[in-house]
Amino acid sequence: MIFKKGDRVKFLNDVGGGIVTRLENKTVYVENQDGFEVPSTASQLLMAGKSTVEQSPFTQADSIEVSAESVLEPVEPLGYINLADAPEEQNFDTSVNILLALVQQRKKNGKTDYDIYLVNDCTYNIMYVAAMVNDASYCGIQAGMLESETTIHLTEITGDDLKAVRSLHFDILFFKKGNYLPHEPMHYKLIVDEFYVADPVNYASNVYFDENALIFNISQEYMIAEIEAVSIDLQKQFEKQKKQSDAPSLPNIAKKPEKNEIEEVDLHIEQLVDNPRKLTPAEMLDIQMSRFSIAIEGAIKNRRKRIVFIHGVGNGRLRLEIHRTLDKKYPKLKYQDASFKEYGFGATMVIV
Repeated sequence: MIFKKGDRVKFLNDVGGGIVTRLENKTVYVENQDGFEVPSTASQLLMAGKSTVEQSPFTQADSIEVSAESVLEPVEPLGYINLADAPEEQNFDTSVNILLALVQQRKKNGKTDYDIYLVNDCTYNIMYVAAMVNDASYCGIQAGMLESETTIHLTEITGDDLKAVRSLHFDILFFKKGNYLPHEPMHYKLIVDEFYVADPVNYASNVYFDENALIFNISQEYMIAEIEAVSIDLQKQFEKQKKQSDAPSLPNIAKKPEKNEIEEVDLHIEQLVDNPRKLTPAEMLDIQMSRFSIAIEGAIKNRRKRIVFIHGVGNGRLRLEIHRTLDKKYPKLKYQDASFKEYGFGATMVIV
């Protein structure tokens, strides 16, 4: 028997059934009555109704043949998810944790393939669209619904094909049954670094897979990017207002010190380590604050009058940590934002 998209099926070793939504290799994905997509092998399914999907060039090839025989009356496929049906208890947890994971497969010929997974580790259900970008075009990978605290296999890609992929794109919508607080949709873009992905050193043990995996936190990186975008917009608005202002220079501004009286310390992580992508945000912050401590102690010892720490705008965490440390450990030192003309919003001057 041949399964096609739209076929109504029943589970052989489980209660219930649903509609065949897609076919991938030897896996049949079935959308059950609750709207969740369940993977299964063709041998574990029984036909409950022939496909009602109109044949097209996109659906004719999507079929799997098995030896089982079972023919019942056809039924209409489930076309929507009824969120109002049997609502759950109120759930106002708005935290999200969406992960992208790659698992390496070592082949006998010495080559490596990669399994790509999407992990929904939060209380929201999600609707997702995954695509990859080659030279100039998008190529869809998979679209569907992923239940809370579940993982789905998106695709398998060879090492040779990985070289042609420039980036991976994800559009994600969040929802729950019953009463809940909404969460804004996310659009995430991951630039694929072929050498970083291929290096086994970057794969580590984790709670999601039995194998070592390379994991990207989509939700965390998306929020950091959004904060940085807002900071950049605010800086551009400030610069525009500054140019449009005809007001004279503010009085009582101290004379700018000579350049040779000022020591500059660049705390951008790219200036401190060779490969920052291997580090977690916490590890990056530890390295940056260690460099800050060494520099400030040196300035005090050598009686240098002024020292400028270039921390950038980013999400503001490094700047906040620097100010907290100055207030706590060096309360006698004065500090202020460094020259906007030279550093924008991205530097702090400490007066020793």
